[in-house]
Amino acid sequence: MTLSNQSMLTEAIAAARAGDRPRARELLSRLLRTDSANAEYWVWLSAVVDTDRERIYCLESALKLDPTNRAALRGLVLLGARKPQRGEIAPVMRVSRRQAAAAAPKARPKRAGPGINWGFVGATLLGILVIVTVGLLARPILSLGDLFRPRGISLAPTLPPVTLPATNTAVSRPPTNTPIPAATRILRTPIPTELAGTPLSFFVAATPTPTPILGVTPRPDFEPWMSAVHAFQAGDYEATLAFLKQVHEISPELPDSYYLEGEALRLSGKPAESIQAYDKAITLAKFPPAYLGRGIALLELRPNAEPLDFDRAIEADPNMVEAYLIKSDYLASRRLWQTMEEMLQVAIDSGVHAPILYLRLSEAQINREHYEQAMASAIEGSASDPTLTEGYLALGRAYTEMDQFSTALWPLQTYVAYRPDDARGWAYLARVYVALHQPAESMQAANLALEINGHSALAFLARGFANLELGYYEAGLQDFQNARRYGQGSYWLDMGFATTYYYTKDYTQALNYVNPAIKDSVLNERRVAFGYVLRALVYESTDPPLLEDAIINWHWVLDLKGSDSESRSLAEAHLLELTGEGPTRTPTQPPATRPVRTSTPGLTPLTTLTGTVSPTPTVTLSPTVTPTPTITRTPYPTDDVRPPV
Repeated sequence: MTLSNQSMLTEAIAAARAGDRPRARELLSRLLRTDSANAEYWVWLSAVVDTDRERIYCLESALKLDPTNRAALRGLVLLGARKPQRGEIAPVMRVSRRQAAAAAPKARPKRAGPGINWGFVGATLLGILVIVTVGLLARPILSLGDLFRPRGISLAPTLPPVTLPATNTAVSRPPTNTPIPAATRILRTPIPTELAGTPLSFFVAATPTPTPILGVTPRPDFEPWMSAVHAFQAGDYEATLAFLKQVHEISPELPDSYYLEGEALRLSGKPAESIQAYDKAITLAKFPPAYLGRGIALLELRPNAEPLDFDRAIEADPNMVEAYLIKSDYLASRRLWQTMEEMLQVAIDSGVHAPILYLRLSEAQINREHYEQAMASAIEGSASDPTLTEGYLALGRAYTEMDQFSTALWPLQTYVAYRPDDARGWAYLARVYVALHQPAESMQAANLALEINGHSALAFLARGFANLELGYYEAGLQDFQNARRYGQGSYWLDMGFATTYYYTKDYTQALNYVNPAIKDSVLNERRVAFGYVLRALVYESTDPPLLEDAIINWHWVLDLKGSDSESRSLAEAHLLELTGEGPTRTPTQPPATRPVRTSTPGLTPLTTLTGTVSPTPTVTLSPTVTPTPTITRTPYPTDDVRPPV
């Protein structure tokens, strides 16, 4: 602990003992921003929270960092959160006579009256002192899964390390030469789901600061101006315009006053009138925020217009983060992912290192299937500012696309806890639950996504595989059709249709869909292997069986270096049986013999092949066997189209 930290801790303890809880919270939060793994800070922070639940949460947080912390253990016992173990109910802490004298109330003159059992009073006071001391030892800033794990959810959401929230002005810093591992950058301390409404800044010990209005300079001595600013912050645009009229009469040369007028007009639904105000600000000083506001207003009037003002804003102020964000939103709405990635990368390379830019960069990289780069960008953005909920979605998506499903679970759970209205979070969570073999949770997440957005292709895709797993083939087929209707063609959608037709013994249709799936995944050997497996099973099931074709496909599975272990084991077992070089497999009920159901269950389980992996070298398919009319053995171009995010 540095000298400054020790001094700050001493001041925090003094503030807590003096009853100045807000000051103590502020100091301890600042300490945790510098060292979130210090159990002592967590212990003292618990003294300034309001409820026993919070105290328990803090003490548990301290124990995660220091399992031998006797003060935390003892406090949990006293609060009823743990059963006393041997040694846990020993004397709480030794208090020197000098400390006791300083803490105890001064003696008062005795008064006549009934006798008092001073021994009992002393024991009571000592007990209160113990509880208060324990309260000064803990507070839950980041703990979720272990304390309040809800039914149906395997883990509670967790959060990355503690940092200050992003500001409007980007802070330039030199790039780090040696990347910091994700495990080091991101601290996963659980948070109770019941506290999900609490701002993230509370759980990550970051003290939020008011976000200033872009481009507005405070002028405390200029009363009409400050009144206009306050009215704007309160959303009273009519009052804002009234005060700005006074400002213009007194000081007509202020460009930010005309910019603020443009913002008030635009936000009150008058984009055409706002343009004149923005123009005035630009005429006075080529005011960068005015370019940005005018660009937004022009798009509201003409959605197909070229947003040249966004580029002008960036040219006028290359460090204006908001300009990059608004332009990235524009590019994302038109799925111009490459342009978005290039723009953000140029900004970051030039020294604009705002965490939110890394998160938007991760979004563009995911949609371009640059998954490793997306992972690095998501980690950088979320770890630098864990109060950004967008960071948890970026992390979850990146981990999912990299097939790190267990790791993807905690950020996605955190995201939906704070953004339960975003279908993307629930849809990705459903996909992760599928891969983790948690069928009930995956179907529930998919249904929640569809309640929010009835056109979520990803949620329909997940629910389709759920219905297949349960034998609801007609319902699964309908979900895949909806996924195609509201989204775009993709590998997993083709595999969903192919699997459905395989289960329903429509082998011609199954082959018609599995072939495009293989084609669209030619750079991803794991996906190619999945396609070969399904195609081999189809060949074995036809009447008569196309065993030679099946054998070739099983060999192709083994030839692929990227085949997963399950696909390889299945290929080896089938080849042993089909070639007569090994024991016959124990007969099992094939999926096609499952009962066909026509209704969709309420919250039904879902398990299937899900996930994506990093691109691998192109696979050349060997042209050999005589194909059926719907089979092609030649290599395919890589024109993979992903489902919408």
